Amino acid sequence: MKAKRTGRIVRPAAGVVALALTAALTACAPRQSSSAPESYQKARSGYTLRFGDDFRRGMNRVDDLGISIAIAVDSSGSMANEPSSGGDPKYVQAAAALQTVAGYLESLAASKGDMRLKVALLRFSGTVSTVLPLTELDAEGLERLKAACIPDNFVPQGGTAIGLAMERGAEILAQSGTIFNSLIVITDGENTINPEPADVMKAIYANNNNKSTPEDPVRTDTQLISVIGFDIDSPKFAKLRDLGARLSSAGNREELGAGLRDLLEADITKLE
Repeated sequence: MKAKRTGRIVRPAAGVVALALTAALTACAPRQSSSAPESYQKARSGYTLRFGDDFRRGMNRVDDLGISIAIAVDSSGSMANEPSSGGDPKYVQAAAALQTVAGYLESLAASKGDMRLKVALLRFSGTVSTVLPLTELDAEGLERLKAACIPDNFVPQGGTAIGLAMERGAEILAQSGTIFNSLIVITDGENTINPEPADVMKAIYANNNNKSTPEDPVRTDTQLISVIGFDIDSPKFAKLRDLGARLSSAGNREELGAGLRDLLEADITKLE
């Protein structure tokens, strides 16, 4: 079943759920122009997201009933430290939390029938790399996800490129082919490398990317954006909160796993 995008910024509210399900049933009317707030539209004169030459533009027009999730994990040098609560280094605890989430997604995938469920994993320090490309969570995909959630894939080094990680996540989700798209960033520090996360977020909500044209925009403005501060106060990301990001905090693997699960449950209930 296909569904059209309404051009609204998706928010975790009941009205959005109703609109999305109505769209999934009607899927006939042409796309409407973006209704993002004026402040976001003005960002088109600011930072421009740079998508790669291999970007699949046609996938931006596919709106299958389902959700795609891109999780970007901080692998900067500070993730080698133990959290304030003690125990294993933060990157080891983060990998353990991802394993817990993989188990949750496995049970979820088994119960959702025709709903498409996709996941990508990124790691970021001074640069961004792909740990798991966007993968459909069938039996094979679930095994690939579990195999990717190991500490060796997140060994810490370098700076903290949160903005670049958000940009790469937005590019992945812009060609996911599902009606709902969720970008989750796990970090234990503030951004240290350009671009600034707030500038990237504004560009996401303004559909401001190098593949967009005035006549045919590549849509990113319906992506949900969340930040989990691992052993860091979430108010440090107040700029992102003010732009619409969801913020939460975690002090250890259990809290991180629970925070990830809460975000995923909130997103997935939009399709129920």
